[in-house]
Amino acid sequence: MMIVKPRSPAPQLTFMECLNNHLDLSLKEKQYLENLRKGEVGERAWEKQLNTLSAEVLILYDLTLEINHTLFQIDALCIFQNEIIAFEVKNYQGEFHIKNNLWYSSSLNEIKNPLLQVRRNESLLRQIAKRHKIRLPIKYPLIFVHPEFMLYEIPPNENIILIPQIRRFIETLNKKPSILNKSHHQIAEMLISMNIQRDDYSLKFNYCFEGMRKGIWCNKCNGKIVRWGKSNLFCEQCQTEESIATGVLRSIQNLKILFPSQKISTALVHEWCGELASKITIQRILKRDLNKMGGSKNIYYV
Repeated sequence: MMIVKPRSPAPQLTFMECLNNHLDLSLKEKQYLENLRKGEVGERAWEKQLNTLSAEVLILYDLTLEINHTLFQIDALCIFQNEIIAFEVKNYQGEFHIKNNLWYSSSLNEIKNPLLQVRRNESLLRQIAKRHKIRLPIKYPLIFVHPEFMLYEIPPNENIILIPQIRRFIETLNKKPSILNKSHHQIAEMLISMNIQRDDYSLKFNYCFEGMRKGIWCNKCNGKIVRWGKSNLFCEQCQTEESIATGVLRSIQNLKILFPSQKISTALVHEWCGELASKITIQRILKRDLNKMGGSKNIYYV
């Protein structure tokens, strides 16, 4: 097993967490953030399962691909000797059932059919494979990872894996004959080269620097951080302690996520961090960890 593209937190989740710290979200936006958090937990759970594979396989996480001006995302993809398996991972909780190809929750509310997304993604991935003359067959199972999820009346022949089936499914993958060669690595390299880094999440929101809450938030629990002694910060919510430099640098990263075109200056960071550190301390951190740009009257850091 070789991970050729590691998993990383979804950029839209990172963006929404930053926005949530510095702005009051609407109920709809809070629900969107909660769904992203659940999705992140689900993808981590499936990553843990795939990383137990002992078979010779290449694993790629978090692919965003485009074909014919259509974007689609793949949670995880495995390249075996004789086939490619992509995975759509869901972290639904509760009881659901299927009737006439429609999905319903236990309260009989209709929900979006995730199989439609799987079929769409599978078709787009096949188009990419055909365009690049990849002749390996493609499978695209739908994986449910939450231990409290149950799905009733599953149609026959649907490639759906529930949590009680995961262990046996992994064992089946391990039993696949798989000896990889250069062509398999070339497929992985091609998919990585096609991966699209999206940074357009901020376009859906209307916000400005002046309207933001200022301060530093805990990296573990998102609690508000306060000054603790001469060189440390302290989270009153989870009792985590860290250096001022660590907190300031993390806050700068959040600033860059929310305002990517903003020039980083001592005064800006001082205000953004809620004045938890002095301008002298912030300037020392910037000089040490970032690159100084501009002239004497227009200094900024990258």
